[in-house]
Amino acid sequence: MPDHSSRENLQQAVRATESVALSYSTAGSESEAAPVVLVHGLFGSSRNWQSIAQELSDGRTVYSLDQRNHGNSPHTHSHTLYDMVADLRQWHEETVSGKAVYVGHSMGGLAVMGLALIFPELVEKLVVVDIAPRSYEPHHGKEFDALEMDLSGFKSRSEIDAAMAKIHPVTAVRKFLQMNLERDKQGYSWNINVKPLRNAAYLSGFQESFPDLTFAGPTLIVKGEHSDYIQDGDRALFNRYFPSSQMVELKGADHWLHYSAQKVFIDTLRMFLTN
Repeated sequence: MPDHSSRENLQQAVRATESVALSYSTAGSESEAAPVVLVHGLFGSSRNWQSIAQELSDGRTVYSLDQRNHGNSPHTHSHTLYDMVADLRQWHEETVSGKAVYVGHSMGGLAVMGLALIFPELVEKLVVVDIAPRSYEPHHGKEFDALEMDLSGFKSRSEIDAAMAKIHPVTAVRKFLQMNLERDKQGYSWNINVKPLRNAAYLSGFQESFPDLTFAGPTLIVKGEHSDYIQDGDRALFNRYFPSSQMVELKGADHWLHYSAQKVFIDTLRMFLTN
């Protein structure tokens, strides 16, 4: 059984954390079914999940969120695990009546796991996409270098891509990062707060941040076959935190499996939602 005094203390700590009002988009319509909340990973935004939101919105509401320092949500100097949980809690209490199904990819997966562990009363079901409840070493140096490019003087996306290719050789990753490009009369700019994300502490300390807690609700872990984010040894951690969890590996998928295996990913989510 979880230590309720520990959970109460953590709830107080999260409520005391300075949260921000998250930007979001909505698909579908109101229904008796619990809404689905899509929470993107690092470098992502709600726009990355629009097609999936539309596919899942038949008969229920689907929300796609921008996490802090991403998309149209506020930029802050702080970006911790508790920050992300505090943002989700505030958003939920202002937007959703009752429970929701939370789907989180990578960094978003850490956030929704934290929310389910500290505020289980907000979560009907949980989907954790290609991330485990543990610490990770920083490993996105090339991506951050590309996002720190000075965009002044560029006149087209193709020019930007050619310059980015000298920093990051993988076309698919560059195209993903370029979804953070904005253009106005002054030219191009990045719609992502790179500096605090590069120095963010959210990758470390998961087990220290959420000790002695469990989420008993239905939990689906979705792993990409060609991703190393979830290791064999992580199964014990999932069982510890999420005793009602099941794991599915998507064949041919990498870490960004909502792109590389989108159809089977959507089918997997639909099956979990209806069972």
